[in-house]
Amino acid sequence: MRTLLQGDFTVETAPGGVETSEFLDPRLEDVQPVDEAAFRQAMRLLPASVVMVTTRIDGRPWGLTISSCCSLTLSPPQILVSVQLRTATCQEILRSRRFGASILASGHKAVAEHGAAPGAAKFIDHFCEPGIGENVGSPAITGALYHLDCRLADTHQVGDHMLLVGLVEAAYELEGDETRPLVYFDGQFWTLGLTV
Repeated sequence: MRTLLQGDFTVETAPGGVETSEFLDPRLEDVQPVDEAAFRQAMRLLPASVVMVTTRIDGRPWGLTISSCCSLTLSPPQILVSVQLRTATCQEILRSRRFGASILASGHKAVAEHGAAPGAAKFIDHFCEPGIGENVGSPAITGALYHLDCRLADTHQVGDHMLLVGLVEAAYELEGDETRPLVYFDGQFWTLGLTV
């Protein structure tokens, strides 16, 4: 017998087993992960949205470009972002418990490249929307399709990355010339074309 949760925590008892690791195929414990180069090549061919995760370091706007951001829940509104654990961005978000996510538009290639430069300082003062960052706490990229201001709700360390769950406390549609998103595919930046 096991207990199931339905709807708003209506409890029902139903026959079945409890899922534990003892039911997993023991052969999986000895499986070696795929070659890193093959995995990297496979992920290059998975198109992804381009988002700048924003925070403040020494009081100045700072932004890290990522392609691992997705909606997590609608109620409450939450997003999930993945950032490398050792980055200044991750450490500051863990300290301040706040971050922003600017969904970059097709004209933001230079912004994305700035936030993706390895080992470089990622101050973004000159890319920020005046006024919004001061009001909501996280800097917003000028002309971004949308900016989500988040409070850190949960964290999960996975390998060398930290999964950050952000409770979206404010969402801003920003004025800009571009209406199409910036997309990352096969090691390059693209934008969307015709629908199929």
